Amino acid sequence: MIWFILFIAVALTASIFVMVKQKRSTKEIWLYVSIVLLGFADWISIFLERKFNPNHWIAKFIDWITL
Repeated sequence: MIWFILFIAVALTASIFVMVKQKRSTKEIWLYVSIVLLGFADWISIFLERKFNPNHWIAKFIDWITL
């Protein structure tokens, strides 16, 4: 579980660095980060055997930032 968390943290940091270097919009970076974090929460809920459905949260976030 520790390796999974470290992998997600390193991959997220590297991808944010690449997106900033490519001069992506701030909304696009926040959308990516939120989807990654919701996916991470989904995987943690699988490991802990609890139900979590991020689809509703993703839809609300996309509507909120009006992408």
